[in-house]
Amino acid sequence: MPAKKEDEFEEDEEDSEETENPKSPLSIGISTIIVGIVFIVVAEVFFYLLSSKTETPFGITEIIFGLIVAITITLFLLWIKFLMRSNKYLGTIIGISGTGAMIYALKTQFNGPNTTVFMIISVIVALGYIFTHFWKSHNK
Repeated sequence: MPAKKEDEFEEDEEDSEETENPKSPLSIGISTIIVGIVFIVVAEVFFYLLSSKTETPFGITEIIFGLIVAITITLFLLWIKFLMRSNKYLGTIIGISGTGAMIYALKTQFNGPNTTVFMIISVIVALGYIFTHFWKSHNK
């Protein structure tokens, strides 16, 4: 292989910058944003209906707690997504186990038909997110 002049090295660097993928491997993605919004809505509606059923006021404390719960669940699912990039089976097992643990914790704290409905919605969204990213990582 012949040696290159200094000018040729600069041209190669410019070509490689143009062909690089602009999407970062640590990007959040639209699916994570949608799941986060869904969990915010589910958490806020759940706490609003809970407060109206127990006749306690629905205030800023419940709103902040609902946001924290939704953000925590979304960050957990985002971590599972990143974990699946290196080991999709481990990520899936941890995702399913974590979802089960969250459902168990919710069920021990609250009982009733509203809890069951919101629990089913949350499980469908979380497992849908987990299995979607499992299949995406399976196809790569």
